Amino acid sequence: MLNRGIKLAMAVAAVAITAGAQAATKGEVAVTTPAGITLQEVAGGGRGGGEEGASSGEKKTPGFLPGYGGRRSADRGYWIANEAGLTVYTYDKDTTPGKSVCVAECLAAWPAAVAPAGAKASGDWTIITRDDGVKQWAFKGKPLYTFAKEPGVGESKGNGAGGGVWHAVKLAPDSFVARPYGIGIRDSRTASGYVLVNNIGSVAYAYNGKGEPKSTCATSVCPTRWEPIQAPNLAHPVGDFTLVDRADGMRQWAYKGKALYTFSGDLMSGDAFGTAANKDFELAIVGQNFIPATASIAFDPGRGPMIATKAGMTLYRLDTSFHTPDGHGLPGSQPGSPKVGRTMGTAACDAVCLKTWKPFVAGANDVASGHWSIMVREDGTRQWAYKGFALYTYPGDKKPGDRAGSDIYDILTSDDPKKDDVYKETKFGQNSVRGSDSAANFWSYVEP
Repeated sequence: MLNRGIKLAMAVAAVAITAGAQAATKGEVAVTTPAGITLQEVAGGGRGGGEEGASSGEKKTPGFLPGYGGRRSADRGYWIANEAGLTVYTYDKDTTPGKSVCVAECLAAWPAAVAPAGAKASGDWTIITRDDGVKQWAFKGKPLYTFAKEPGVGESKGNGAGGGVWHAVKLAPDSFVARPYGIGIRDSRTASGYVLVNNIGSVAYAYNGKGEPKSTCATSVCPTRWEPIQAPNLAHPVGDFTLVDRADGMRQWAYKGKALYTFSGDLMSGDAFGTAANKDFELAIVGQNFIPATASIAFDPGRGPMIATKAGMTLYRLDTSFHTPDGHGLPGSQPGSPKVGRTMGTAACDAVCLKTWKPFVAGANDVASGHWSIMVREDGTRQWAYKGFALYTYPGDKKPGDRAGSDIYDILTSDDPKKDDVYKETKFGQNSVRGSDSAANFWSYVEP
């Protein structure tokens, strides 16, 4: 049985895919964000963003910047933002779908969220033409705006302004599709999108084959077993969800006419390894995250999904560590703080650094979307960034799947190693602690 599991993992490791090619509703899946609309980590637990815990009453965590080392992004959710990362808002006085009444002084304080040239409507995302000819994004019919006094990326200071008529827009995956009780939606790192899950969080697959899917083993513990997602006897169809009466007497959920299953080879909630095991199964994706044409999701048998180039070469971020037990070397443990990544920017990899590390370049016509943004280096090079961190390749990786660049450290030492003090680190302009347990920068592979 162990050998079967290892073979499955190795098969998955050899695959570098983007989830759109594997989706159960291929060609019909709504994009999570269109071109020029990004997702930014919610900075606080309540109204208005700010430091982690500032609004929620949580204890602030130590680190390079406020909020570093705190709860993961997925636990807090994401603000919908424009291409520059500024939170977008809706206006209660826009009561006619697709029509903006914010003009003159209102528009000066709340600029329209402009759709970039070539952007296309998709799903709940539409583009309206203002009276001045400007193309403006709208979400579910509501025109979108930014806040002229926004302190910066990841903030939402305009939320509740004007006596409560302005509202920050938060990504709400539960609203993607109407669902029956017992079927959920979650962000899958493996799928790079939002997928249907059963009542315990296992990813759902839609079956395209004929008859019942066959497992390669008959024992109760099987790494390649397909289990039907059972529906209650009194269940009724909901939206695109229908019921299948099976020969064994069980009722099974189906989505858009395809019976739904889970896969025993998915070991953790959010895993989606079944598509590599059987071509007759597709992920039941309801929201597809953006991935640049030159990037992909690669799989490592020990680490799981990783952000990679189209050719499968591992991509890295430069982060900072204070040697705290944050578990950044463990899969799915510490993705890094987007605020830290934005603060470090591209300057953290200087001329000496660039002799080794190669920026992951964005094309002249590429546009930010979802978790992907574009930073501009001093020489004008446009560089892709993921969740706030500039991305690089490492020449020491010789083939797809190599990650020789991970956990390379640059230790920041004091001239007097016996002295513990607080100093001003000029590269980032932030107060840091250095001493016997010195701070360090480190390179890490990037997880979706």
